[in-house]
Amino acid sequence: MYAFVAVITVFLLLLGLAGVFIPFLPSTPLILLGSIILGLGFGFERIGIQIYVTLIILTAFSLIVDYIATSFGAKKFGASKAGIIGAILGAFIGLIIGHIPGLFIGPFVGAFFGEILIGRSVERSLKAGIGAVIGFLGGIFARFLISVIMIGLIVYGIVR
Repeated sequence: MYAFVAVITVFLLLLGLAGVFIPFLPSTPLILLGSIILGLGFGFERIGIQIYVTLIILTAFSLIVDYIATSFGAKKFGASKAGIIGAILGAFIGLIIGHIPGLFIGPFVGAFFGEILIGRSVERSLKAGIGAVIGFLGGIFARFLISVIMIGLIVYGIVR
């Protein structure tokens, strides 16, 4: 039983870490779920309530940052709502069509065409696309840091 719980926990932690780079795969919620599975199998006192509360706060913070990052980057570079929606759709479509490279190209293309569709100039549309990519990369960086911190807290709670 304990081995099964340990394997599921490690799987969820690694899947959560992969979710940093794969959109629509919830990174920090999967890591939080892994810690909960660990608690159910080994007892919640193993990690401690303070760490669980911190994990919940970090998960909520990560979800907020994830939503805001691409939008902020695109807005900072002058994107409209159409550009922001295009960037989000572009990330999803880019991942499906072009896998990891498409994931980085998609937000740019989506924001660019979102701006073009509402009549913005090519120059302004390019700028919005660049902003969407910068924001998207900023979101990945923030999710990665938060995910590593969460996994570190879980490991610390286990080995202390």
